[in-house]
Amino acid sequence: MIAEKPSVARDLAHVLGVRPAKGAEWLESDRFAITWCVGHLVELDEPASYDPAWKAWRLDRLPMLPAEFMLRPSAHATKQLRIVSKLLEDRRFTGVINACDAGREGELIFRYVYQYARSRLPVRRLWISSLTDDAIRRGFTSLRPGHDFDRLADAARSRSEADWLVGLNATRAITARSRDGGGDALFSIGRVQTPTLALLVAREQEIRTFVPRPYWEVRGDFRTADGARFPTLWRDGKVARLAAVALADQIVARDRDHGSIEDAAGPRVVNLRARVVREPPPQLFDLTSLQRTANRRFGFSAARTLEIAQALYERHKVVTYPRTDSRHLSSDVAKELPGLFRSLTELPEYASFARHLLDHPPRPNGRIVDDSKVHDHHAIIPTGTRPRGTLDRDEARLFDLIVRRFLGAFFPDAELAITEAWIRVGPGEGAPPDWSAVDRDKLLDVVPPPPDHYLARGRVRTVAGWQEVAGIDAAAAAKAAARHDGPNKDSTTSGSKAPHDGRDERDERDEDLAATALPPLVIGQRLAGAFTPIARETKPPPRYTEATLLAAMESAGRSIDDEALRAAMKDVGLGTPATRAAIIETLLRRRYVVRDRQSLVPTDAGIGLIGVLAATKVSSLASAELTGSWEARLSRIARGEESRAAFMADIARYVTEVIDAIRGAPAPALPTLPSPASTDGSPGSPPSRGFRGKGRGGRNGARRQAANRRTAARGPGSPAPAIRTGSPRAGSRSDSNSVAPPSSRAGTSQVASRSAPPSRTQPPLKSARIARQNTRLDGAPLTCPRCGTGHLMTGSRGWGCDRWREGCRFVVWFETAGRRLTPAQLRALITQGKTRKATFRDPTGQPIEARLVLDPASATGARVEPL
Repeated sequence: MIAEKPSVARDLAHVLGVRPAKGAEWLESDRFAITWCVGHLVELDEPASYDPAWKAWRLDRLPMLPAEFMLRPSAHATKQLRIVSKLLEDRRFTGVINACDAGREGELIFRYVYQYARSRLPVRRLWISSLTDDAIRRGFTSLRPGHDFDRLADAARSRSEADWLVGLNATRAITARSRDGGGDALFSIGRVQTPTLALLVAREQEIRTFVPRPYWEVRGDFRTADGARFPTLWRDGKVARLAAVALADQIVARDRDHGSIEDAAGPRVVNLRARVVREPPPQLFDLTSLQRTANRRFGFSAARTLEIAQALYERHKVVTYPRTDSRHLSSDVAKELPGLFRSLTELPEYASFARHLLDHPPRPNGRIVDDSKVHDHHAIIPTGTRPRGTLDRDEARLFDLIVRRFLGAFFPDAELAITEAWIRVGPGEGAPPDWSAVDRDKLLDVVPPPPDHYLARGRVRTVAGWQEVAGIDAAAAAKAAARHDGPNKDSTTSGSKAPHDGRDERDERDEDLAATALPPLVIGQRLAGAFTPIARETKPPPRYTEATLLAAMESAGRSIDDEALRAAMKDVGLGTPATRAAIIETLLRRRYVVRDRQSLVPTDAGIGLIGVLAATKVSSLASAELTGSWEARLSRIARGEESRAAFMADIARYVTEVIDAIRGAPAPALPTLPSPASTDGSPGSPPSRGFRGKGRGGRNGARRQAANRRTAARGPGSPAPAIRTGSPRAGSRSDSNSVAPPSSRAGTSQVASRSAPPSRTQPPLKSARIARQNTRLDGAPLTCPRCGTGHLMTGSRGWGCDRWREGCRFVVWFETAGRRLTPAQLRALITQGKTRKATFRDPTGQPIEARLVLDPASATGARVEPL
């Protein structure tokens, strides 16, 4: 049985009664042996392995179109690959169970390892959405034949091959062509990464070229005879904006003359409209909607949200599989709802809501239960089990968000009573009031004849419904409703694309105009009024936050506010829910984008890359629509509606056309751009300037390949040499085709200490230098188990992720539980999930026999497990 992670393997072993085999680095009983991968153990080989001519970064050697793809061991986990391969070759076994994560990438991880080992064991598939003991037991009673998932594997292989073909060919072609024009930058291209960057660059260009337009509004503050006050805004039909301050002053002056309650032409209510608006509960979370909500609510990055959700799923067992693209439940899961409600009554903060659902059993509608909209996994919901261990602050907040969204989905709609009133000021009848939405594009350049009309809106929540479960109070609910339907409604809602001429950002003063109830009014009622001109200015569209960028990626950049339409566009989005966070992190790591508080801002390097694509007439490489259409085709392959061969033929044809276009375009003359920060370990990373050097494509890379192949000849249990395959590389879960240059200082920089970062002005003490030498990591780099993209490096007090500047806080301290760890122990911890037995100290200082077990979500990276 092959699991994707050590922690999952331990969960499976716990349910099946499997214990560690003596002296072995897997788990074994008389029936099962359970081992694990550490991410991708196998990946696609680099270009030079197919053809020595592809080693040089030259335009005349492109396109690179392998007839068959080859696999090679991933550098970070060669030892674990030997273990897995040895077990797959062991003649004691009569079959193998694929227990990798139940999704496209998990299927690929298993298929590549199985293929690399040349195994012929019959395959069965464990497909579960929860890691609770009950869910695992149910999964083992319904194992499915491995060939049932061949179409999913075809989609996974096609994704990987397409990433290799588009990313490596385009990266080399654009870089080589730009260097013909005197540039010295490396332009990293990714099938999904680059279109995502293009969205950010297009928004930045809108902001930089935006020219603000001043305009004026007139505010009326009215008072009833008994002293109740309420605000309004002046409108003439659908128009509320005036082109000059003199126009606003003219309206204010003439209305002040009739502002008295006794004035015959003074303010008078001329029309009223009351209605009830029902707001249904939001749909259940998929990963993207969870990431968007957590970013808006807590400021979590998409990667941080995924990291926490994985901990809630794997470590605490309190939520279901998080890497899902569905917001619905299947009918099978719906049958288990009463039991789930009952289990949630044991959690005090949710007990009253869960009891209400037990006392008044809901009848889930199609917004909750729909088998046709559940493919690999259903929506993210709680499992009903108590957390294993104590949730930290961020885990508790995200868990609370998921539970309240789940329970609220079964509660009634919230209801808002909305009252709208037109107040007329001045002599005459004038045109009848217009209830339609305001036209924000039009500015009046002449004052219309009197009388003037002012529109007032008031909102009050009459039925809390699901909002009580969500913890939304009445004032917040009214204010949120005003934000979407107020007298000065803004079109730049989350995920939508702002128009080119700009829109006003929502101003809290405008929200207040509609966020409270109006006093009782009747037609013909006289009022007193005061009038004020208000200077405004159109504003540029806002920069993307991670929440709004995720929404744009989900709809391939299209402006879609309606949830139903957005759901229909899921198949044509950029990437998948499981990969979008890593795409954003890749752009940040390669310095194409930086964070400015909550905003994502493209750098000059990012803007320059998109400019190079335009200059070389291959802007399609940055097309969200094209990449989205490819993603839709991958989804169709997984469903058996399209052939893998047809898709890959089109990708190869597209790559050829792109190379021809770049070859025929003039070399762009651009300034030097900063190189990306570090490599992501993908094959084919380029050498340094001049196409020589000792990067992954230079001598060291060749020596490493030779060493791998020498290892393969040693005998059973060692990885075999690269083999041919009809499938692509097992890249990372991000846009792994995109290529970055090797860092000249990889593995030598220091990780920041949480408490006392190393001084930049004073040299470290001699003893500290010796300590770091004794704890330096040699050999293959270790991939960070928390973020999955960074690598571990040696700091002054521990080993940490080299992406700490981007927010990854994984660290393992040299001194842990009273023992100084060795690099060998760290390597075992990261690659195998645990260390060998050793003497540690418990919290009281007493020596105990124990081992360290990997725990990426914890503050120390590992936990002590007594033996």
